[in-house]
Amino acid sequence: MNAVTFPVRIDRSSLRSEALEKALGLRELRSFLSLANTGNLGRTARDLNLSQPAISLQLRKLEEGFGTQLLRRHGRGVTLTPAGACLRDRLQTVMQLLASPLDDSPDHMPPTRLSLAIPADSGLPLIAPLARAFRQRWPDLTLDVREGNGADLEEWLLHRHVDLAVLQDPPSLPELDTTPLLTEALGLVVPVHSVLARDARPLPMRELDGDSLILPSRPHWIRRRLDSAAQQHGVQLHPVLQVSSIALTKAMVRGGLGSTVLPRAAVQDEINGGVLAFRPIGHPLLKCSRVLAFHRAASNSLVPAFANVVRESVIALARGGAWAGAQVVRPAAMGLVPPRGSEAALQQAPQSNEEMAIG
Repeated sequence: MNAVTFPVRIDRSSLRSEALEKALGLRELRSFLSLANTGNLGRTARDLNLSQPAISLQLRKLEEGFGTQLLRRHGRGVTLTPAGACLRDRLQTVMQLLASPLDDSPDHMPPTRLSLAIPADSGLPLIAPLARAFRQRWPDLTLDVREGNGADLEEWLLHRHVDLAVLQDPPSLPELDTTPLLTEALGLVVPVHSVLARDARPLPMRELDGDSLILPSRPHWIRRRLDSAAQQHGVQLHPVLQVSSIALTKAMVRGGLGSTVLPRAAVQDEINGGVLAFRPIGHPLLKCSRVLAFHRAASNSLVPAFANVVRESVIALARGGAWAGAQVVRPAAMGLVPPRGSEAALQQAPQSNEEMAIG
């Protein structure tokens, strides 16, 4: 009898799903989260009362299940890959939910913490005054502050990893409730000995065409704003380097590797120190905005009141010169919707143009 062979099609997505289900045990996830927080395999083993080989085996199962590397091993311990950092953030949210009481009615779940995300390049002046105001208003609550760059803050807010965020020129997102804070002029930042630093007048947008620019990649708010303005003026931008870190970008400009575009407040210390120069761009001036945002589905009942405290702190700092050249903007002036419960605070906002100008 002749044998007949039939080809068998293997559903690889089904196999991967099965592997992922086997890898996603609570022990494996707990071991990964502990190692992600400590960065040290030995310390994690001691904390969990497990052997190092056992933890390594659990982590290998996770990586095989997800089909990607989660950790990079080196002599000093481990660091997270981008996929590992994403998994850590999601697990922290899951663990917080699992630790909460199952009865989620407001009467049985008083908030114990509030979290805020701020831009790494300009959030420093805000922290101390805000922490004092927060402690005075909510002495029994914990303030959790996260610092990030560009689209990171938007992502944290959209995934509800933070309650509130100060965003710079965010895209229009239906999930977010936003309130305007400030507007600032953007300018070309160059070494102080550059020829462009000799003239303080606004720089025409066309002058950026062909300049050796150091800019963040397109998801970053600065790149979104610049690309939009360049398109309106028929200008082509050709960055020689793409760097997401503001601190690294400023170091490269100081080293003569090119120029960049930033708000004046981000380089005020360098301007005062005589190492960098700032030229406003465009006529009218190219500006960016800062807004306060929270998720419309926010479950924390204190978020609107917290937003008011942050806004009041930002306005007070701006009037004190913390962000040079910034202007406070009333929500109605930008057509944005104020947070729920903020009407009283907004009624107290300054009404005259003279009061609104800062610096």
